[in-house]
Amino acid sequence: MMENSASYRDIDLILAEKQKIIEKLQKENQSLLKIISHDIRAPFTQLFAMMQLLDLENGDEINPGQRHYFDRMYHSLANGMEMVKNLHDIRSLDEDKITIVKEDVRLIPIIEKVSQSFSKLAGLKSIKISFEKGSLDPDIQTDSYVLEKILSCVLSNAIKYPEDGTEVRIKLEQRGEEVVIIYEDGGPGISDEELPLIFEKYTKLSTIPTMGESTTGLGMYLAKSFVELIDGKIEIGNISDNGGLRVRILLPV
Repeated sequence: MMENSASYRDIDLILAEKQKIIEKLQKENQSLLKIISHDIRAPFTQLFAMMQLLDLENGDEINPGQRHYFDRMYHSLANGMEMVKNLHDIRSLDEDKITIVKEDVRLIPIIEKVSQSFSKLAGLKSIKISFEKGSLDPDIQTDSYVLEKILSCVLSNAIKYPEDGTEVRIKLEQRGEEVVIIYEDGGPGISDEELPLIFEKYTKLSTIPTMGESTTGLGMYLAKSFVELIDGKIEIGNISDNGGLRVRILLPV
């Protein structure tokens, strides 16, 4: 009996020591995320701003050969900034630092703003972003900051995987008490086996970005997490057997 008690104490000590190691690793992980999402973000932002200024002031003087390398640098910087931003958002979600502030929001200007912010990257792949507004111009009660993050995650994903010269189509629909924002791309789509995995954290699927973009496997996980924060839903599926991905964002009116 005494031997059993000693064994149990030894097990408890081992478990307590393992728990300390786990907690230490978790703190180190959070510290690393903080360094990446904050300290590394600043130089990326500065470099990106300087490139935009250089293009604005001297863009006409850049010859075709220089333009090729300039555009590749722009693309690489934008890709790096997105990865850092995603890690920052993950940290904010994990630490419950996002406060939702709902207000009356017009959807169309926000969709157009996010689309415009990706026009340069889409242009580097000759991808057209089209927005079929129709007759809808809905106002909804939501958090505009979080909504922009959702649309950015979805549009970034829609641009990464299609071949050059394709199109990303954006549509608006009204379904009862919900407004639906639809993104359709011209990419290869996702296999039926991998579709259930797309919203999982750090998941990288077999589909490869067509311009060598790096991916953290966080974009669609973040989109779903942010959608749920504003009481919405997100659905994803292939457009047809020939490819193309359709993402629906459903938001309460």
